[in-house]
Amino acid sequence: MTILGHSALRFLDDLPKNATDLEVASLLRKTLSVEQALAASEQYFLRRKAFSQRGDDRFLLLTRKGLEQATHPMVAAWRARELSRTPARGPLWDATCGLGADSLALLDQGQSLISSDLDPTTVACAAHNLDEVASLGSRSLVLRCDATERAARPAGVLIDPDRRKENRRSLDPKTWSPSLEKCLEVLKQAGMGCLKLPPSLSPTQDLLSFGTLCWVSFERELKEVTLFSGLAAWDGPPRRVVALTGAEGEEVLEGEPIRMAPMDPRHVQSIDWLANPDPALLRSGLLELEASRHGLRPLAPQLAWVGGEEQPSSPFFKCKRVLASTRADPRRVRRMLADHDVGPLEIWKRGHPDPAEVLARRFRGRGSRRAILAIGRLEEGHQAWLLDPESGTAH
Repeated sequence: MTILGHSALRFLDDLPKNATDLEVASLLRKTLSVEQALAASEQYFLRRKAFSQRGDDRFLLLTRKGLEQATHPMVAAWRARELSRTPARGPLWDATCGLGADSLALLDQGQSLISSDLDPTTVACAAHNLDEVASLGSRSLVLRCDATERAARPAGVLIDPDRRKENRRSLDPKTWSPSLEKCLEVLKQAGMGCLKLPPSLSPTQDLLSFGTLCWVSFERELKEVTLFSGLAAWDGPPRRVVALTGAEGEEVLEGEPIRMAPMDPRHVQSIDWLANPDPALLRSGLLELEASRHGLRPLAPQLAWVGGEEQPSSPFFKCKRVLASTRADPRRVRRMLADHDVGPLEIWKRGHPDPAEVLARRFRGRGSRRAILAIGRLEEGHQAWLLDPESGTAH
């Protein structure tokens, strides 16, 4: 990767925000060498992609891999607030800083910071990105070093292992760089620690005994699992769910998993409300705990949807009123839709092999009303619930 000089980057800042490939190439080649023009063009489009995907214009120097792996700004800001609630006696160490997303958020909280990465190109990009913040008064130092090496005795450490192997994500902790075992060793040496884990990772007793596991979602998408250790861990149960709702808004649930028997199959067809859980709630194992607090029960084993007679007020459920229900036989479903003058459909599905868009086309009615059709697998086959899209909570 060609590292651009300050003059090329300043020229890049002046380009139109929505220029075409041809326009960008023409403008850059008037001023820069061919090599610099190609590098600047790539940076222009990476910046535009970063802004469209993340609403983030603070990355001034990027790589494709770094952008793919960068923490979402809302999640980075939340984590920085959590790490800042315990006063640190010295700098925090962002040991796998990448392009600097988490480091930027920590600097926003006024943290003294050491950032590092093993890849020299990534270090150069992070140094440039963090220099812009440092010029505003925050203190940062960017180093090239291995994440398993201690950096000047930090007060706390944040580590995010690279989980890609041969350009594919790996769920085998032994293949991560550093491995999960080495990451936990780094955390043990620090007074407070934070380890970023993949959303699909199942919690083990070893991780739960290490600190607090936190499942974090934003806009009903599970972003990551975070392990807080030492002074950064919370008192109380080791499982916590956080649904981020705005600039600094969040909904929090903590507790231990419980087990509930599913609803009697005879009652499943007559529920008044169907609730679709936030994926963070589902992955954490706290679904049934939250359901029990709001008078809801699982509709079937492994289905993940819950239902009941009263509208729940939980922010961790997307709830809709049930208008009607029938077996998911195409003729029965079409008759149900016709009875309610339903045309266009939004599909919710659990345990059905067909894609949602295929089901939406298959069952689309001739009526004028929009509705949600939820199709889920029960023990004796698939059931369809017609839901009022205007009802329920906005969570």
